[in-house]
Amino acid sequence: MKKCTILLLSLVLLMTTSLFAGSLDSLSNLSERFMMTTSRNAATDAADIAAYNPAGIVFMPKGLHVDLSVQTLLKYYEQKANMGPSGKSFEQDLPTWALPNLYVVYNFGDVGPGILGLYFTGGVPAGGGNLDWDGTAGVNAQLAQMGTPYSSVVASQSFKASSIYYGIGLGGAYSFLDEKMSVSLGGRLVIARRGFEMSGAFTGGGLNGMSANVEFDYNALGFTPILGIDVRPIDKLTLAARYEYTTALKFKYDEKDISGTGAITAGTLRSILTGVGLEDGKKFNQNLPHTIGLGAEYQFTDAFALSLSGTAYLLNVTNLGKYKDGTNDKDINDLFGIGWEAALGGTYKLNDSFKFGAGVMYTESGAKDSYFNKQGTLLNASGNPPLDSIAIGLGAAYSFNFGLDVNLGMLYSQYLSKDYGFSVLSGTYKKRIIGIGLGLGYHY
Repeated sequence: MKKCTILLLSLVLLMTTSLFAGSLDSLSNLSERFMMTTSRNAATDAADIAAYNPAGIVFMPKGLHVDLSVQTLLKYYEQKANMGPSGKSFEQDLPTWALPNLYVVYNFGDVGPGILGLYFTGGVPAGGGNLDWDGTAGVNAQLAQMGTPYSSVVASQSFKASSIYYGIGLGGAYSFLDEKMSVSLGGRLVIARRGFEMSGAFTGGGLNGMSANVEFDYNALGFTPILGIDVRPIDKLTLAARYEYTTALKFKYDEKDISGTGAITAGTLRSILTGVGLEDGKKFNQNLPHTIGLGAEYQFTDAFALSLSGTAYLLNVTNLGKYKDGTNDKDINDLFGIGWEAALGGTYKLNDSFKFGAGVMYTESGAKDSYFNKQGTLLNASGNPPLDSIAIGLGAAYSFNFGLDVNLGMLYSQYLSKDYGFSVLSGTYKKRIIGIGLGLGYHY
């Protein structure tokens, strides 16, 4: 059983850390309209700006504005793990079928010396769905330490993970200086729901025919204060900024299933899990980061507008959890700098009904090379690699004369492959995502 215990401990370590993508779970695609241009931080044309430029809602027409959208994400991940002369490839292609978002803005018009607006947001600010791996490089790393060939120990394995953060927000904005500037104050309640399930069947070394299954959920509740400012220094130019304070999240493990066959009993598994800190009812912190969004938009003509957006995620000063460095616990955020995004987008109105958009965005994840090449974080990285990426967005909108518009967008994200390696293990991570979005807007 000693060998069995070491093997199960290796797999447990994978389960307890693979989902720890932490604040790197933050999403940019908070509406279908984002897919059209990839740049919304200074927009003032639809209700979804409550997520990107909340101070800008007072520059929308007076009245009610609603934006409802749903996105489908086709996720193709793969990785290679080379151990000496042998190699192994792993994949996951489980899509996120529905990622919904709802935004409501009401502009009251003149209230006192300025304009007052209120907003509601509902959607998914982080996470994004499920992953279903047929294995990861993290397992190979643990087996390499044992000096045991993979094929002689594990006959099959399955690793499923889920991560979705629901957000419900409220806020308001008010304009000053003759409608040249506005400020906003709001907040978002974050309901984080995460979980994993791992199953393994073993062969050889006295483990032949034995199997194990472990399933846990871990959830948390947090609150995000959000500030915004919008300035119009000259006609047709909008400058905007948004600051989201860190979201403190204390997760709690909830055991769903621990079972095994043969000598791998539930009691043995539970003892191993407790030894690595995974036990029913245990609490731990893992936060979403301080976020700064900046944007500029210029309306060159009545038909053509161009925008720039930049977003920074202060991962290096956010509590992202812990990792093992030998026998010591260290902060994961020490392995990160500032993650950032830069986007350029434009829209063109063909006529009163048709509008087209396109944009491009580059994302720097903020992960340092050491994050990928440390033995203590390889398990994290292999579960959901935080890779840099280039995204291209396209979309079109059709407006009806009774205040309704229909929008269709598409976003292609190509992640830049990343090599990793240490000791006897090396390999490559690859990812790409295709997003399709459908939205409805209403103005009254």
